[in-house]
Amino acid sequence: MISYSVEVFDKQSEELVLEIDIPQDKLKSIAGIMQWRPDDEDAFVKGIAGFNVAKAQALQLENLLGEKFYSEDVIVQIAGGETA
Repeated sequence: MISYSVEVFDKQSEELVLEIDIPQDKLKSIAGIMQWRPDDEDAFVKGIAGFNVAKAQALQLENLLGEKFYSEDVIVQIAGGETA
């Protein structure tokens, strides 16, 4: 099974400070926010790609997921991967 998440890292230490699960039913909306080409979306859905998230995208993801996580002090990425 593949799980999808928004990963938030501290800019100074680069340590993971927050991980937000992305429900599978939000994947099409996520693809729209991220403005992926079909091959990027396919790689993400298959769990073999991760992407950096720009500020504007992060703010849209906050609205979609109902959780605040963006600040100027963090790096935001989005990823999918196999779970055990």
